[in-house]
Amino acid sequence: MTVEKPRHRSYWLREALAAEPALSAAETPPLDGDRRADICIVGGGFTGLWTAIHLKALEPALEVRLLEADICGGGASGRNGGFVMTWMSKAPTLLKLCGAQEGVRLLKESEAGVRTIGAFCREAGIGAHFRHDGWLWTATNKAQLGAWKPCLEALDKVGLHPFAELAPAEVARRAGSPGHLAGVHEAGVATVQPAMLARALRRRALDLGVRIHENSPMTALHRGTPPAVRTARGRVEARAVVLALNAWAYELPEFRRSVYPVSVDQLATEPVPERLARIGLADGVAISDSRLMVDYYRTTPDGRMVFGKGGAGHLLFGAKVGRKIEYPGTRHDEVMADLRRLYPDLADAPIAVAWRGPVARTSTGLPFFGRLEGAPGIVYGHGYSGNGVGPSYLGGRILASLALGRQDEWAATPLARGALGRLPPDPIRYFGGLLVRRAVMAKDRAEDEGRAPSALVRTLAGFAPSGLTPKRKG
Repeated sequence: MTVEKPRHRSYWLREALAAEPALSAAETPPLDGDRRADICIVGGGFTGLWTAIHLKALEPALEVRLLEADICGGGASGRNGGFVMTWMSKAPTLLKLCGAQEGVRLLKESEAGVRTIGAFCREAGIGAHFRHDGWLWTATNKAQLGAWKPCLEALDKVGLHPFAELAPAEVARRAGSPGHLAGVHEAGVATVQPAMLARALRRRALDLGVRIHENSPMTALHRGTPPAVRTARGRVEARAVVLALNAWAYELPEFRRSVYPVSVDQLATEPVPERLARIGLADGVAISDSRLMVDYYRTTPDGRMVFGKGGAGHLLFGAKVGRKIEYPGTRHDEVMADLRRLYPDLADAPIAVAWRGPVARTSTGLPFFGRLEGAPGIVYGHGYSGNGVGPSYLGGRILASLALGRQDEWAATPLARGALGRLPPDPIRYFGGLLVRRAVMAKDRAEDEGRAPSALVRTLAGFAPSGLTPKRKG
């Protein structure tokens, strides 16, 4: 397995790197030679970095080495929309899989995780543009109305009420567009500059004594006892190996049927603060609609609109993830069309940059964690399905406990029992995915135009895996 480096940087990562000291890369040299460690982490995104930080908090004397194929934040952690979300929108699935008691604990912990990330940004002295202004879950056509009701009902049954139901006029006002017909607001959600957060986590890990090797892709994984990771120029043998690979877990045969990488597309405008102020977008609220190929958007402190579209901009066939999942694709016009439809005042706003990012989807829409079958010294965690910035903090806590062999609530959670669902094999997955994607596009298009999609389109669209928000029936 060799992870290819992306050739195209997101807006977020360009901004974050420009703010860093020029010689910071010297602190994270490529792995060279054979090394030993207590814990070896593969993956320098949010999950891997939080895992390293949690490990050092639990046992400061640990020798922890982290290997990253590119630079920390170069993958999904520096390419997402920067929504620091809780798991509240996943409540129906989470409660079903984990039970009421554990489900409620995880839901509350996911809220606390957002606050902890905010505190980390303040303590790190970087801010990372963290703004705790909540999330608007909206309907932008009549078919989407009430998409959130099953979630609110599930939460109500366990005594949780994180969402405030808003009057339609208030939704339109807060979203800055009359194209938002209804919605609810979750105050516990924040937005952040995700690449700045990733790079700050890198800095914190280094300060704690974690040895980070950037530009060190894993070329082989030794599943014996003790486990080991090989790169082009070295090898790390450790008591435990943590795989925090996100979409690239797909390249390991153990995960070919449990995680599927797809790409999401985003763009950022040039700064247009006067226009944003005119339409009422003056804070850091996160906004998304309720379509299957979800549109999600937010502003930046310097007055840019960052607009993204979920779904599957690029489908994989075969065992390699490759570069296409991170390189700007053909959906730019689709993203622009949705931006113009919802925000006509921004229709001619100049676009600064467009980029893609990988999302590791699972059949449940939730991540899973566990031990590699036949290799108890190797633990893993991935599959956030478009909601990883906030929950990766919890993912790191789960992985730290698993790596240390602890018998605590984090190691015992049902999310740490491996994959909780399976996806079809190729070629069924690939060609079926093409059909499902077309059906989802047709369904969303029909609903935007006020038409009822055909029964066949509805049926095929129903096979789409869960994403940022739960799927709707009908």
